[in-house]
Amino acid sequence: MNKENKKILRVAIGQINQTVGDFAGNIVKIKTAIDSAIEKSVDIIAFPELAVCGYPAEDLLFKEHFIKENIKGLKKIVEHTRGITAIVGFVDMDKKGEIYNAAGVLSDRHFYGAYYKMMLPNYSVFDEKRYFNAGEKNSIFILGDFVNGVGVGKKKHATKECVIFANDFLRQESNGEELLSRAEFGVVICEDLWVDNGPYMAQAAGGADIIFNISASPYHAGKSKERVDLARDRARETNAVIVYANLIGGQDELVFDGASFIVDPRGEIIAGGKHFEEDLVIADINLDKFKKAPVVQKKQNTLKRIYIFPALKQEKINLVKKKFIENSNIQQGNVNSLTKKMGNIEEIYRALVLGTKDYVIKNGFKKIILGLSGGIDSALTAVIACEALGKENVIGVTMPSPYSSSETFNDAKKIAQNLEIMFYEVPIETAMNAYKEILAPVFKDGARGIVEENLQARIRGNILMAFSNNYGWLVLTTGNKSETAVGYSTLYGDTAGGFAVIKDVPKTVVYELSNFINKQTKPIA
Repeated sequence: MNKENKKILRVAIGQINQTVGDFAGNIVKIKTAIDSAIEKSVDIIAFPELAVCGYPAEDLLFKEHFIKENIKGLKKIVEHTRGITAIVGFVDMDKKGEIYNAAGVLSDRHFYGAYYKMMLPNYSVFDEKRYFNAGEKNSIFILGDFVNGVGVGKKKHATKECVIFANDFLRQESNGEELLSRAEFGVVICEDLWVDNGPYMAQAAGGADIIFNISASPYHAGKSKERVDLARDRARETNAVIVYANLIGGQDELVFDGASFIVDPRGEIIAGGKHFEEDLVIADINLDKFKKAPVVQKKQNTLKRIYIFPALKQEKINLVKKKFIENSNIQQGNVNSLTKKMGNIEEIYRALVLGTKDYVIKNGFKKIILGLSGGIDSALTAVIACEALGKENVIGVTMPSPYSSSETFNDAKKIAQNLEIMFYEVPIETAMNAYKEILAPVFKDGARGIVEENLQARIRGNILMAFSNNYGWLVLTTGNKSETAVGYSTLYGDTAGGFAVIKDVPKTVVYELSNFINKQTKPIA
């Protein structure tokens, strides 16, 4: 903190990869990021939406013990906020047992309040109205210098302020004293920023210098640009700094790409996080640089104003005075990270790798197995698996039938050799003959045509599942979106497996991805 300029705020985004239900692991990641931020003299750090319990928690949110564990986890994080303010996503519960998608504001080992998400998305992959109540109260948080290590004096005010915090974490009375503020900020959650004239406008109209948006925004091709364009518009609308803290990682069928960022009131990016990687994004924000023009909101809303300062009646905490670190590279390095030109195909490839890696690991598997046909779909899937898990954790199996050509076998073998993965050959002719013999008495003309074709696929699926049952390996399927969308696949055959890596990738993009990979390294096949 710079005593010469009380309006400079060092802000951080803890872009972390959380796992649904892994409270211990999630809390460790949050605490570790807080520690790193404290070392770098950060004033406020923001974490993604539902960072404590993971996103999306889906029907686990109906279980009371899950909600209570998440609140216990938040209390542990509160105790870790010595000399720093943190904004942390969690699930809050009121006295009636109703739950809310919440952002807790913590500072110097105290809980200062929670903002409840107002705009609950209920489309596409989102079904938040199934679980959460929409928030109705909006707030502005006023941050004083003293709470972050530098006392700037106190002033009297006429009214006695009493703030009651969520879940009875803390009741604190100011006894008619108020700390001089250095920054006023608002907090909104994901969808709140996407809706025109949303709660962010009331916060801006109420004087917020900064609006934090904690988010779990799933990836699709081009999504990062959509977010930045939106935030630029909102920053200009509100004449405020927008801090967009996004989740990173794969969770079930979703991929979160991170790419968090900070935009100034002119709509310019002043800091940006990495794509598809955990990151600590830091920027120094000079709030005096931008003259706060009044923001007029069409619909006026009452705002609760919450002051952040140490409890006056409790034992004083020995706060360490922070030294402002003059470092112009803090922003620039992160901006380069966000704005680095990443082609659409590279972006898709990295999303597939991250989604595969986290699906396998978060579900408790260590290795995967897949069928290698010698074709481009299975080759691409194998490359993605190797990139995600390491070649030592990928097993390929070729399962030739009497109709398989030598070229098919040789191509499958070459792919395995180029990737340096474990490779098995399991011929299926004996199994095919056994099925034909079994069916001969009831099939007048024998098992021919599509019956025989689909038998091959189902036998191969059974063999891969036998490996899975015996060794505990997860089976990856290799069908692309073009085939899956029109049903060009065999039920219980090539669709049999635990995770379909390229199910959302059209065949045309399969070719583009394969060309991209072969340009990065020696050709795989």
